[in-house]
Amino acid sequence: MTRAASVLVVDDEPDIRELLAQTLRLAGFDVDCAATGIEAMQQLGGRDPDLVVLDVLLPDLDGFEIARMMRRAGHDMPVLFLTAPGAADRCTGPAGDADECVAKPFSLEDVVLRIRALLGRTRDRDAPRPPLGRPTALSGSPPPRPDGPSAEQPVHSPVRRPAADLHWVPW
Repeated sequence: MTRAASVLVVDDEPDIRELLAQTLRLAGFDVDCAATGIEAMQQLGGRDPDLVVLDVLLPDLDGFEIARMMRRAGHDMPVLFLTAPGAADRCTGPAGDADECVAKPFSLEDVVLRIRALLGRTRDRDAPRPPLGRPTALSGSPPPRPDGPSAEQPVHSPVRRPAADLHWVPW
């Protein structure tokens, strides 16, 4: 059994912090919370979460500064910034420290999907790669299946529907 991915939620608004924490727990994540940047940095000293959800506007430290402090301290987990509407462009680009940005107000479903995508990209990036050269069982083509064609021989079967089932709706 694999362990649940851990997420640190950092937001000074208790309602948002608790709503995110409950939603992420229901989605299967192990969640810790912090209300300030200093509290977040203290929690990062104990263990590294797989991802940090970080509010940009915190009472003690700017979220961008917290992300820079995390990177300098050797914490390289992905960061999902929660930002004010219209400020998402500050999160990305050459000076941005975030892997993703979500503007408030946000959809909880969107946050969960973005977290899963970030964790998937991180796992893909950190996964061990087989050496280049001769194909191995991990990197080569899958063996032919006895019940059908192999990956090199795709099955092409056109989809056919009676014209009566198709309805055109003008926009």
